[in-house]
Amino acid sequence: MLIKTYKFFNQLTRQALLDSVNGYVDKSKSVTSEINKLRGKFGIKKIYRFDLGENADGFSPKINEYLRKAENQKVLFEKLNEYPNVTHIGLRQQLAEFYHIDRKNIVLSTGLDSILDLITRVFFDYNDVYLMPVPDFFLFESYSERMGGMPIFLPLSEENNFCWTEKTIHHLCDLIERFRPKIVWLSNPSNPSGQVIRPDTLEQIIKIAYDNNVFIVIDEAYGEFFKDANQSAIQFIHEYENLMVLRTFSKAYGLAGIRLGYLISSSKDIIQALLMPRNPFPVTQFALKTASLALTDQKFIQQTVVSTEYRRQKLFQDLLELKTFRFIPSTTNIFMLKNKFLTDEKLHLLLKQKGIYTSLLRITGIEKQNYLRVTIRSEEDNHFLVQKCHEIEKEIAQSINIDSYSLNYS
Repeated sequence: MLIKTYKFFNQLTRQALLDSVNGYVDKSKSVTSEINKLRGKFGIKKIYRFDLGENADGFSPKINEYLRKAENQKVLFEKLNEYPNVTHIGLRQQLAEFYHIDRKNIVLSTGLDSILDLITRVFFDYNDVYLMPVPDFFLFESYSERMGGMPIFLPLSEENNFCWTEKTIHHLCDLIERFRPKIVWLSNPSNPSGQVIRPDTLEQIIKIAYDNNVFIVIDEAYGEFFKDANQSAIQFIHEYENLMVLRTFSKAYGLAGIRLGYLISSSKDIIQALLMPRNPFPVTQFALKTASLALTDQKFIQQTVVSTEYRRQKLFQDLLELKTFRFIPSTTNIFMLKNKFLTDEKLHLLLKQKGIYTSLLRITGIEKQNYLRVTIRSEEDNHFLVQKCHEIEKEIAQSINIDSYSLNYS
């Protein structure tokens, strides 16, 4: 007898399987396997990964120093058969002292994607409305849709480099009053554009949500790239209990591999609710120790922010020499890039064939604007990217039978 197994699944799982609900991805596909195919097909020795937003400076040398010492290795090995502390009290206390808040305001979990998952499971009932600016971090939409959330999109203008303006604020007020979303999602600095929301504008956004009994989640994954602490929403958490701020060790700290993110909120109810569905042991002992070491080395963070800014300005200066490419100036180690004559898929493919892997932006709000997201890497790698963009420009000129010097973006 043939059993139709899917009929035993719950409603959301059946929808994901049968209706291709957005927010679910095929975990069987691997970028690594695609890269290996590229090497074989085009004879490429090295693929440059410009797609992940990783820190080109790596992580704190303090971590290397710690791991090299035999006595520390012995301690770590002895801990392998022990469960980590379920309360994460040590790292939470360290973070609390760093931000001058109470450790009870902090929840740790397996990367920010896990935190986003927890938030949607705690807050959303089926058909609940959420609001997000577009373009913004695609996982806001993905995790919301998994729980049956209904989106309201607030468009940011390419003309304004996808920055918030007074017009955007007025539009936000109108949408919140009309649709009463349960949550407003946004990232600051923005992923993928790298734009920073001004502190006065940021507080306006938070207050509008607060006055309308709407919760707001601000993803500060790239927050270490703020020029000063006043640009962070963390300063507002005690004033607004509707506010949740997210941070991670994956970006500027260079520790994407340990999968450790955290949420900050002054609401006891939110903290308790998020802990209920969270796995009992979401963070490994090694991740806790590594993050703790990284947090003590703020000199490394300052250095990597400075070096990233130097490489970013150099790269942007070089990209300005290109005639058919356009980029959105960023404040972080990611930015958006496109070409006048090519679709995003075509540009992505041409760069892959030349050994450069970028990120396709399948994000609501910029579907036909043909941007790729690109990570700022080392000077040598960035120079390689610019070289290949020049090659693409020459190929475009040949294909339309004009002199490359006659090409122009406008």
